[in-house]
Amino acid sequence: MSNVRVGLVGIGAQTQENLLPSLLQTPDIHVAAACDGVAERARLVHRHIKDVELYDDIAKMLTDTKLDALVVACPPQAHRDIATLAMSRGVHVFVEKPPCFTLEELLSLTELSRKSGLVTGVGMNFRFARPIQHLRLIRSEPHFGRTAHIQLNHYANKPRAPMWGLDSTLRSFLLAQAIHTIDLAMLFGGDVKETRSEVQNDNGSLIVEINISFKNGATASILTGTMFPYFEFEMKLISDTSTMVRLDNLSDITLHEPDHVTRAGGNDKRWRGYWRPGPLDSGYVRSGYQSELQSFFDAIRTGGKFEADFANLIPTYEVIEQVCEKGDRLAADVAIDALNLLQGHKPDLQASDLGQAKVNANV
Repeated sequence: MSNVRVGLVGIGAQTQENLLPSLLQTPDIHVAAACDGVAERARLVHRHIKDVELYDDIAKMLTDTKLDALVVACPPQAHRDIATLAMSRGVHVFVEKPPCFTLEELLSLTELSRKSGLVTGVGMNFRFARPIQHLRLIRSEPHFGRTAHIQLNHYANKPRAPMWGLDSTLRSFLLAQAIHTIDLAMLFGGDVKETRSEVQNDNGSLIVEINISFKNGATASILTGTMFPYFEFEMKLISDTSTMVRLDNLSDITLHEPDHVTRAGGNDKRWRGYWRPGPLDSGYVRSGYQSELQSFFDAIRTGGKFEADFANLIPTYEVIEQVCEKGDRLAADVAIDALNLLQGHKPDLQASDLGQAKVNANV
């Protein structure tokens, strides 16, 4: 298969601003159809591709148009259902993150993809971003040594209320933003041995600390949440040779070695100690959108595995579930304390009262 026929589903901001421009830069891709429940949004694709077929029904699009793959950017509950439908029709599927709400749903999608033999993908663009690729290159060099610790600070100021019909601000935040940070910890850390977390929640404003131990002896610490005044992303890799590489805001890389000799790769090559994307780097390559789609389509052509498929996200979702369980326990404790105060520390709490208090706690 050389030319991959693609159907777009969900022509919202993510598709218009990132996915469609990235597809237009990807060779041997033909966007043959587009589907959106709002006809005006679907017609926006005609600004870029005149001969694309437009639909408001995904099942009809899959029936009427021969497609090799779907690229989907919708709410998570739609991702789950659309991916299930696509795989039942023998169509490869790439969905934006998050692919679903829970680990249980992800395991179900993973089993469907295993049985179908189809290529699946999730839009984890951070891991495909040009600076992260440089970190992976540096980390792969023998002189770097063994990765001992990964430190990730991901500051945000939203969301501070539940999204997508969920009743949990914490789960909404983890799925909307921190999923990228946790995924990078998995990418550079390996197989998880243990996860510990702490959650602070002030009316939906969150501080989340996650500490992960890996089976290979490495550790990771993540500080994230929505209690910050601005967005900031910082990542550090520390090796057992006392080498440290730092990434600021998915852009600038600084490499520190104890002897001040900086090497990028090979026996005689030298790293200049500081790197940032060049002015000619495409924004979609730099941010990872074009690279992830190119890799997904390459897997379809070769019959290989896409590295950010449904199965690959299972460890990330296991961490998310652990953090959410911690948040639920916090909400229950807050609810009990609140009801004790309201009832003058009376112990005869009703289950319905506790449930309502948990809703009010809004973790």
